[in-house]
Amino acid sequence: MFTVTNAAKIELQNRLNSSDENSLIRLQMRKSCFMKVKLTLEDSIQPNDTEVMLDGLHFIIDQGECHYFNHKTLDFLPDKTGFKQFEVLH
Repeated sequence: MFTVTNAAKIELQNRLNSSDENSLIRLQMRKSCFMKVKLTLEDSIQPNDTEVMLDGLHFIIDQGECHYFNHKTLDFLPDKTGFKQFEVLH
């Protein structure tokens, strides 16, 4: 479905390590920023979610947003203001 860069894997693993309970990584497209991803850690799957396992990471994506991630790369890019963000790249 999609690939994950090493920078994204490291940041995701850091976030998972700091969370005691949540082990699912929810990916959502930010409606206001093209190709920016909102990422949250959750502990349950919703009925309309698609599960994706990559490199030992467990992602969940709303079925209506899966097409945004097809054949893309998830990357972690801290911007110049210090806001940490994830993006999907072609």
